[in-house]
Amino acid sequence: MNATHFEAWTGGKWTQAPTFPITKVTQDSRQACLGVLYVALKGERHDGHDFVSAAFRTGATAAMVKKGWMPPADVAGLPLLCVDDPAKALTDLAKGYRTTLTAKMIGITGSAGKTTLKELTAAMLSGAGLTAATPGNYNNEVGLPLSLLSVPEEAKFAVIEAGISHPNDMDPLADTLVPDAAAISCIGPAHIEYFGTERAIAAEKAKLLAAVPETGFAVLPDTCAEFETLRAACRCRVVTCSLKNESADWYGEPLAKGVIRVHHADESAVLLETGLAGEHNASNALIAYALARESGITAAEALVGLTHFKAPAMRWETLRAGNFTVINDAYNANPLSMRAALETFAGSDVVGTKVVCVGDMLELGDASDRQHRDVGEASGNGPWRLLAAVGTASRALIEGAIKAGYPASKTVWFATTAEAAEALPLLLQPGDTLLLKASRGMRLEQILDALNR
Repeated sequence: MNATHFEAWTGGKWTQAPTFPITKVTQDSRQACLGVLYVALKGERHDGHDFVSAAFRTGATAAMVKKGWMPPADVAGLPLLCVDDPAKALTDLAKGYRTTLTAKMIGITGSAGKTTLKELTAAMLSGAGLTAATPGNYNNEVGLPLSLLSVPEEAKFAVIEAGISHPNDMDPLADTLVPDAAAISCIGPAHIEYFGTERAIAAEKAKLLAAVPETGFAVLPDTCAEFETLRAACRCRVVTCSLKNESADWYGEPLAKGVIRVHHADESAVLLETGLAGEHNASNALIAYALARESGITAAEALVGLTHFKAPAMRWETLRAGNFTVINDAYNANPLSMRAALETFAGSDVVGTKVVCVGDMLELGDASDRQHRDVGEASGNGPWRLLAAVGTASRALIEGAIKAGYPASKTVWFATTAEAAEALPLLLQPGDTLLLKASRGMRLEQILDALNR
């Protein structure tokens, strides 16, 4: 990207052209260094223009700012790209850069597991060439453009995650990404507070599928909720995956933990070994393999790439903390992923006894009590020595478990994560295996920190 591209794509004007090539774009002044364009975005609590000086002090090559902004003395004379709206200009910049890329662009979304699916897909594709992927969870209206702008020009594939929380969130993401292929991990009641129904959630996520051209393809698990809603949105070829239906285009047969045998047409069966427990992760591995193979790579290339897979942090991350084993699955939670985690934990072979600590599932709106109670009832027959819950909404989960027959004497409730972090270590026994699962806002990993003190 050169300086004229930036003006053409954003409609902005340079106060003076940068003297060093721009190779990276960031909205975080702390990440600024030589070659970086710092974008001054205005958020709810901070205005990025307040950090322009800091970005240049840490080495930024240039900054994108709002027209009319008066730079402080230490910034005057430095390269500033002045635009009408930095947030829109960031998206326009990503759209322009997207037109220069030759990488096959694969979009990933879903109510749960999309980051794991993204990492699995990127790993498998990497067996056939340079593959870029969304860093971390940069999947929203700011993160997705930044993810696109981080794709190397020489990349053969790019796997980009799209996350939504509210109606119409997907429109700008799909319009910016313009995917050549796409996949849905699953559909569940995540963010249902803002959508009302799972069908509405599916319809919003399906906009990513609708953005795939007729020449592309979409991969869908055929047991996914609202499957027909998703399929109807596609104008491209639909590829089905299934762990239950042998007639699906790609059929996966779960074997041992983290191992599935994949069948397709007349090909020989292939074993995928991910090390990830649970049926939900088996489904993610199958979808990823289908995405890779339908993108034109061989089974051998996909298997070589899979050897480089590393599970994202706080997604079924097994750790030692003192005398205990902790399964940290506390990155996020909704009713679908919470049930999957509890079912997987119940069926897992562990050392010592099993203890569960769950926290509130957020953004469920009026359905919150019912959803927490339903999860509790479903987990009431679990093989737990202790069931702990954190947060106001999780009271209903405890109530549901007791209703299902779980002994009240084996439950404990904490109002806050800080209270749980103080008390739970005293309730554990040497050798226990503890599962942590909650929405991101609960910061349940604080309990792990307490165990490590």
